Formats: sequence, C-alpha cells, structure tokens
Amino acid sequence: MAKAWISDRWVKDATVTMPDGTATKISPTSAQMKSLKTLPEHFRTAKFGKGSRWEAGWYDPDGVQKKRLFARRTDAESFIAGIEDDIRSDRYIDPSARERTFAAAAEAWLSSKNRIKDSSWRRYRRELDNYVLPRWGTRAVGSITRPQIDEWISQLRTGTAVFEFDKNNHLTDVGRKPVAMSAAYLRHVVGSTFGGALRYAVAEQWIGRNPLAKVEFPRDEGDIENDLPSLSYMQLDVLSAAVASISGRASDGVLFDILAHSGPRIGEATALKIKDLDLEHKRARIHRTWTTDRAGLRKLGPVKTWEKRWLPLADFVVDGLREIVAGRDPEDFVFVTVRGAAVDGKNWYNRVWLKARRAVQAAIGYSVHDLRHVAATNAIAAGADVKLVQLMLGHKDATETLNTYSHLWPNRVDEVIGAVERRRAAALGLGQLRAV
Repeated sequence: MAKAWISDRWVKDATVTMPDGTATKISPTSAQMKSLKTLPEHFRTAKFGKGSRWEAGWYDPDGVQKKRLFARRTDAESFIAGIEDDIRSDRYIDPSARERTFAAAAEAWLSSKNRIKDSSWRRYRRELDNYVLPRWGTRAVGSITRPQIDEWISQLRTGTAVFEFDKNNHLTDVGRKPVAMSAAYLRHVVGSTFGGALRYAVAEQWIGRNPLAKVEFPRDEGDIENDLPSLSYMQLDVLSAAVASISGRASDGVLFDILAHSGPRIGEATALKIKDLDLEHKRARIHRTWTTDRAGLRKLGPVKTWEKRWLPLADFVVDGLREIVAGRDPEDFVFVTVRGAAVDGKNWYNRVWLKARRAVQAAIGYSVHDLRHVAATNAIAAGADVKLVQLMLGHKDATETLNTYSHLWPNRVDEVIGAVERRRAAALGLGQLRAV
C-alpha cells in the first residue's frame, strides 16, 4: 500500500462502451489536458474548477489517513517528497501541528509552568505580552526561521522591534517606549520566554526542530572604566546617617546597614520577622521574601532558588536591631512602617533611597540591589572566601559567585610565574651564573 500519493480533484477517467459492448476506462489525451476549458464533460469530476486541484494524501506512522490541497501539482509533489522522507527517517511531524499559531504554543507552554514562582510567571507573561506575541503571535509555529529570529534580535538591541505595552499601568498618557535592550534582558526575552515556547513545541512534536537552537546571543561589553559597585566604610556610614535622617526613623538606618553589610535582597530583608533573628549568635534566618502573585499583588513566598540561609550580622548591626525590636512581638516584622505594616521595598526605594544616595556622589546611580555588590566586595576585601560569600548572598552554587566576583579575590599569578622562572633557571644553570 502506498504511503503517499497525489490525486487530481478536477479530472477523472471516463467509462465508455466499446463496439463489442464491453465497458472500459479511458483517460483524457495530452492535448485535452492542455486545455481544460474544452475538456469533455465525461472527464470532469463534480469538483471541476472548484477549490484547489491537487490533493496530496498520505498515511501517518499510526496508519491514519491525511490529506492536503494544493493549487499546483509541483507544490503537491514537493510536499509529498518531504512527507515520505520524514516518515522513512522517523522525523514525521503532523503538518497541521506546524500550522498551530505561536500564540497557541506560548499559552500552552505558560500554562504548563506549574513549578515556578508567581513572580517568575508574571515576568514570562509580561515579556510575552510586551515583546514576543506582538512579533510572533499570529505566525505558524512551524514557519519561524533562524534568519527571522536573528533579525528580531537586532531590532530588540536597537529598540526598533514591534512592541505592545499596557498604557493603563502608567501614569503618563504617552506610556512606555522601548529602548535598546541589554544583552542580559534580551537573553531572557528571547532565550527563556520565546525559547521556552519553542522548546515546548518541539517536545509536543508540533515542530521537528527548534529554530532558536543555534542562534547566537549578543554580549554586553560592560563598563570598561568602572568595576562592580563599591563603597568605603566611611561612605556607607554617611549613607546610613542620611537614610535615618531622611525618614526620621532609626529602623530605616538599620535596614540600610543590613543591606549594605550583609547583602540580602531587599525583599528578603523586609520579610524578616523578629523570631528570625538570633542576635546572640549574630545572624538572621533568611527563608522568605516579598514577591507578587500572578495578579501582581504583594505576598510572602520562598526565597530565590529556594536557598534558605543564615545571614551574618556585624556587631553594630546587631546593636541597632536590639534597639528597634526591644519589647515587640516575635511574629512582628522587623522593619515596619509607622502604621505597623511591613516595609515595601519599592516604596522604600522611592521614599528613602532615592534621596539618601545623594549624600555620597559615588552612590548617585546605585540601586538598592547594588548594595548587595557593595556588601560582597567589602567581604571579599576583608578576606571572605568563595563559600562564605556564596552563603551570605544566597547564590545557588559557587559558580554564580565566581562568575560575578572572581576577579576580586587575590590571585596567585605572581607566585606561579615566579616558580616557573626558578625552574627554568635551575634547568639552564642560570642560578650559578647569576651567583658568580
């Protein structure tokens, strides 16, 4: 039984009666086929002149019959040749699956993400809506090619890619405008969000290969003039005083001191409860953080990468904590507003940090998150090893710590090259010559 074939939907063989009374089938001549307008009626099917003429038919690997219509025979032949090759090489993908829109694939992929945090889900949702679906949503998932993705990446880098922002979430009538996208953010939009949907389509056998597989992502050159955010202890002391002065509350100064000297994320620090503090042993238990649910509402959740840890606290930070938690309920949050609610990191940034950082010129452009880098660089300068910094910052493994801070640890290059020189001198007898 043939696994693939092509049928003419307009033309058929005719059954005629021969002089001897027998019935036989005859086909139209070449001349008749060249002029369909004059084709005799008995060679015409009931579908003559209606719709596409050529029907490609085949049996899939499960024995289910499929068909596809084409206007030209050459297109049908090319399609069937590909189908037969895919079946023989066990690469067969149902052509109808390839025509599924990217939007459908993306929504199915996002719905399958049952293990991620709500905040991660919201990021995927936002990137899909803002950048990915406006470009690819209506496209057939099987029609996306690498050159098209390369072109899109170039547009994202220059801020000229198609986009769609929700103006309802912005205070101005103009709304947001896209800007040149950083390499790190682009890798998430394209590699994680867009790529996640494509990888899902491959796994579900909607497409045979991932067009993103060999795409090269750009890299940022970084700031070649400056290093990671770094502040001296004198500068940190000035900033701490500025924070407390601006807010008029000692607790804000203590919050800054924890951020700048112990390096927690702002959501982790503001999620600390008094019962999480072990001031006798100068540490705090980090096992929750402020995050958002899928509707964008603030809630408590597990820390990033689910890495619970003990946060080391300096003596002066411990002293500050003792003062602000004295006599309070262990279930209270350590850092609270005047109304007793847990401090909101975004609000603290706008209310306190934007003003306080002006007290030190070097910190003018620093975000609250940059204080993590400040804490890490000072810890390394004081002699902390990789493992300690990893645990302090809550990195999943030491690789992430080394990728960010490896250049800050004293290296042994001078020791190694010195040893090489001594061995060379010994091998060549140069030591004796120098001694003469």
